[in-house]
Amino acid sequence: MKKINKNLKGFTLIELVVVISIIGVLAAIIVPSILNYVHKACRASDKVTARLIGTTVMNLMAESPDFEDNFYNADTMLWTVTIDGETYKFRNVARADGSKNCYGSDHNENRNNHKQSGRGWEFTSAKDANVKVTDTLNTRLYDVIGGDVDNMSFIPMRSSGYKHPYKDCNHDKGYTNSNKRGNERNSSPTYSYTDKWIVGYNAGKDGKEKGQVEVWAGDSYGKGTNGPRVRLWPAPPSYY
Repeated sequence: MKKINKNLKGFTLIELVVVISIIGVLAAIIVPSILNYVHKACRASDKVTARLIGTTVMNLMAESPDFEDNFYNADTMLWTVTIDGETYKFRNVARADGSKNCYGSDHNENRNNHKQSGRGWEFTSAKDANVKVTDTLNTRLYDVIGGDVDNMSFIPMRSSGYKHPYKDCNHDKGYTNSNKRGNERNSSPTYSYTDKWIVGYNAGKDGKEKGQVEVWAGDSYGKGTNGPRVRLWPAPPSYY
């Protein structure tokens, strides 16, 4: 008969509880740090994409005076925005989805019977200048960033939201609509969601200037329609 070694001992219940508690404490410390690094990496990726979009627009202007004229003459939405405490008017010229779920089941925007999965660059008005700007941008979409406009591609936006100071909240607090999710996303004064690319320009304090080209991250819900949330190029805010 095999002898049993009575000197062999396992972990006691108390020892197991202590080990599990230590692991829990370490996880509580490490996991938030890892998530923070992931969020920073996502925001950094979006800033790189925004720079590609902005420089593409600038290159198109250098190549074609007609494109520049159409860009600054487009009939588009004008927003009052605040970044790092500076308030001015931003003219939205074109927008593009940053996620295939940008609209989701709450909207019924389709093209060619495709499921909502991004629509390339689109215009905010049917004015001829808007159409020419977005058509030109879409011809560069694949070459510069990747995607297939014919299949309703979107330009990936890695970060889905960010924290910001209360003074830089680009929400319209009084805005409400029948969309519950939109109202929920619009309710926080210190956090904004982002799932939309918006390219336009700084129109100055009075909204009449033809200033610097800018690329913003917007929200497909919230402040009216596709409102701008944070400037990603040039000079993103210090907190992004």
